[in-house]
Amino acid sequence: MIRKLLAPTLDFREASRLILEYLQEQTGLALWMITRTEDEGWIVLDHAAPDGVYPLDPGDMIQWSDSFCRHMIDGTAPQIAHHAQSIPEFASSALSKKLPIGAYAGVPILDRDGEVFGTLCGIDPDIQPNDFDRHLPLIQLLSRMLGGYLSMELQLQSLQRKNDRSSLNQMVDPTTSCFNPEGWSRLTQRERERASRLGRPSHALRIKADLQEDHDLHHVVAAIKEEFGSNYLVGHVTNNQFEILLEDHEFSLVGKRGQSIQGRLAQNGIHSDYDAFSLSHLDDKTH
Repeated sequence: MIRKLLAPTLDFREASRLILEYLQEQTGLALWMITRTEDEGWIVLDHAAPDGVYPLDPGDMIQWSDSFCRHMIDGTAPQIAHHAQSIPEFASSALSKKLPIGAYAGVPILDRDGEVFGTLCGIDPDIQPNDFDRHLPLIQLLSRMLGGYLSMELQLQSLQRKNDRSSLNQMVDPTTSCFNPEGWSRLTQRERERASRLGRPSHALRIKADLQEDHDLHHVVAAIKEEFGSNYLVGHVTNNQFEILLEDHEFSLVGKRGQSIQGRLAQNGIHSDYDAFSLSHLDDKTH
């Protein structure tokens, strides 16, 4: 029993679950969440909400501009507020018009580069006691621990991608030196599994070119290499279609890279289209 109770926590998602349940028990707030930010979205990764007071579930997305956490990150509102509606930025937030929020606590979760990955935050419909801010040091400490788990997992994922490149190096198209369909399918499946562990989607860019002559294929490969260099993973999916893994790009930037390649190909008289899509959600968004 003791061994099971004290078994090491090995990954970000498991640590998240334990921390959310602990904070819900210790603070009594109706909802605790771990979120991540992506472009203009504020996405719920996991939550502890035993009473079901708020209609929020993992995977739900709120506009970042509507959230309390946006003001907290900007430094225009506090990290903890026992009476949230007494804070002008919180009271005027679009979220206050959608949900009853009497109290709020939130701190950023930082990745290994010190960038904001998301937030650890809690809300409750009732105003809390005046000494509610006593919980802030604990919340900050737990957020730093989550940042440590996140950093280790991101480092592990980077090593796994290097191993993928090595282990699948026999599954390449000899004409283009890109991964062939089988190799690319295996690689992207592994990437989906990694992305689901952090709720941090890996994005991909699909280039489809109208090839009129044999040498047009080499123009496409050259355009991709000119745009991305040699460190990115590229799949030759069909004769005229390529996909590039862009796990380090915000979604809004993926389309811009597609536009750039489209322009490079146009200079060689090759018409092309591109799609940007997420490997974790599989929700293609087409140019």
